[in-house]
Amino acid sequence: MKKIILLLSISLSLPFFGTAQTNGDKLKVFLECTQEWRCDFDFVKTEMTMVDFVRDRVGSDVHVMVNTQSSSSGGVQAKLYFLGLSRFANTTDTLEYFNDPTATEDEQRKKMVQYLKLGLTRYMAKTKMADQLNIGFTGTPVSGNTSAAPPVDKWNNWVFSVGSNASLNGDQNYKSRSFFGNFSADRETEEWKVNAGVYLSNSVDVYIQDSTESRYERQSYSGEFDVAKSINSHWSYGMSTGFENSLYSNIQAGYRLQGKLEYSVFPYSKFNTQRIVFQYRLGPSYNDYYDTTIYLKTKEWQTSQSISAIGSFTKPWGSVNLGIFFSNYFSDFEKNALSFNGAVSWKVAKGLQFALWGNYGLIHNQITLAKGNVPIDQILVRNRQLESSYQYNLGVGFSYRFGSMMNSIVNPRFKGLNYSINL
Repeated sequence: MKKIILLLSISLSLPFFGTAQTNGDKLKVFLECTQEWRCDFDFVKTEMTMVDFVRDRVGSDVHVMVNTQSSSSGGVQAKLYFLGLSRFANTTDTLEYFNDPTATEDEQRKKMVQYLKLGLTRYMAKTKMADQLNIGFTGTPVSGNTSAAPPVDKWNNWVFSVGSNASLNGDQNYKSRSFFGNFSADRETEEWKVNAGVYLSNSVDVYIQDSTESRYERQSYSGEFDVAKSINSHWSYGMSTGFENSLYSNIQAGYRLQGKLEYSVFPYSKFNTQRIVFQYRLGPSYNDYYDTTIYLKTKEWQTSQSISAIGSFTKPWGSVNLGIFFSNYFSDFEKNALSFNGAVSWKVAKGLQFALWGNYGLIHNQITLAKGNVPIDQILVRNRQLESSYQYNLGVGFSYRFGSMMNSIVNPRFKGLNYSINL
């Protein structure tokens, strides 16, 4: 028995006395993605063995911050900020690229690796690893007398998307089916932004108890059309229209039309790292209700306005996102809503990260509520909306990582199934 324990102890301790030591000449890189799900860290590490990826910016040579933003067309704009630290202090750079909506996950991660290598070349050139660098060109050289013609876009920047999904599940006492469908058309240029979409959903839940069947059906459909025009690097204006059907909200047919105006304190070109914008919307709406509302309305016209202030900042030490939203109806200014939203992510110290997020809203504008008592079963399955003067959500969390500073090795054994599907 003692021999077995001794053998187990020796075998378990072998990995800690292995030869997995990092090369002191390698560049130490701390890679951070503001949206981690867009970065395949394992792939990056296996494709870039010429550098050492470390788990904290403290002690690294270069801090690479990847900031991604989705366009309305479904594409992704990525900005890579290279912040030199330690021996490379004050050496910074920025690279930018765009993944079109049809790019696969493999194409996207390969493009990220390509731009990471480009950005890190200037730093590696000043290390002993420079002798092992080999820079090549895979394109077709163009002579100085030839000017490449701009590509012709037969779609004129329009991007269309169609999608749907359905599910069916159940057991002896319960069965459920659901369907969701959507269609969107989007176009973005430097001057114009156009977004249109139609969305459908239907779900049915059936509960069986003692041969008694209870059936609950929820359905909704909605559509929207938004257009925005740039005035300059700080101002833009536009229009928004939409329609809605929702049993939960007691709206059989709802229509809205709003004009909108936005001012950005910083130029729009800075939105990836710092953004403070003020928005104003104004316009009429019409609702035709399923049931008479608490204000004894079966249908009505309303004119409303909304004012919002949004700020977001992404820095090497973390990020801050804040928003204040106010809206009211002109028929009665006491019918209004005010909400505060925010999220803070802060790298407190080496390896320690803290996050706080939440929102709080004061609600006095529920004009669509149906009058009368709502059956308890309808409440439990959230088939009808109830009156409330406030709502809130609050979350807090932290993470602390410690141990070996070097984490460039990727071991794929027993990794499990990556169960995901992107439509």
